[in-house]
Amino acid sequence: MAPVRRVMTYVTVWGGATALAILLVWFGARPVLHNAVFGEPPAARPLVGGRQPVNPPPVTASPPSDSSTVATPSRTPSPTPRDRTYAIHGGKVVLSVTATAARLVSATPSPGYEMRTWHGEGWLRVDFTKGFQSSSLFATWNGHAPDVRVVG
Repeated sequence: MAPVRRVMTYVTVWGGATALAILLVWFGARPVLHNAVFGEPPAARPLVGGRQPVNPPPVTASPPSDSSTVATPSRTPSPTPRDRTYAIHGGKVVLSVTATAARLVSATPSPGYEMRTWHGEGWLRVDFTKGFQSSSLFATWNGHAPDVRVVG
């Protein structure tokens, strides 16, 4: 009986280790597979703090124009993709900008702020909120060069 118990212990340990390895590989490969299948990276996640909403509210494609200000990128425009960093109230946003499109690289909220992102065909939006305070970055490029505006 002891040899059977020893074999079953080895099989159980092997099965658990194999299941754990498969789980780790799946979560490590999922972003790569998502990019390969859908042609875009998964939505950006905050590096610290913040929570992603399960069902974000609908967003209009055009940002409000009355209180908007044009954000100044930290680098000059170029025909090749350039990462541009925008430090706005509530966090920092990094976009990869070309002559015809923009892509969210990362969005990092400041301590105490929460971050939410939305994107569609020709636009993206990043919001930082803390209580009743909020600031947003809008990037649009639907038929024109990317335009980045900060509100709040």
